[in-house]
Amino acid sequence: MLNGKRDGYGIVYCLNDSRCLLLYECEWKQGVSIQGRYIMIYCGNTWGKYEGQLSSEYLLNGDGCFQDEDGYQYQGQYKQGFPDGQGKQNMPNGECYEGAWQDDRQHRQGRFTHADGSYHEGEWKNSYKVGVHKYYSKEGVFIKEQEYVHDDEDQ
Repeated sequence: MLNGKRDGYGIVYCLNDSRCLLLYECEWKQGVSIQGRYIMIYCGNTWGKYEGQLSSEYLLNGDGCFQDEDGYQYQGQYKQGFPDGQGKQNMPNGECYEGAWQDDRQHRQGRFTHADGSYHEGEWKNSYKVGVHKYYSKEGVFIKEQEYVHDDEDQ
């Protein structure tokens, strides 16, 4: 403590609004958490963990990495608790999206890689494919080009 405010390294144990257990391990500067990590035990007894920058409200903010026990992982930029900026999302089924995010949604340029290694590149808007997407084999051989008005993957 420094002048009545957290300052330096420390640990906070608390419950969030959903009554899930949170354990924060942080570095504080004049009462504001600046860097740290946390472990959250969800109400269904599953866990998630994060390491990186935090806001003064303990929200994921800045650069960091989140992962959960199911194998989901996001590494990149956060804003007020959500992916926002550049980042990479790995899903438990082996799929991966790497590119731009806005408000927890794929937004602008990115690359989506399927579990078999094939991939497509293009633009997203609010997690929907828009514009021209180019599809490639896992070896990088061009397969096709497809234009999307919105996400119509199955057509």
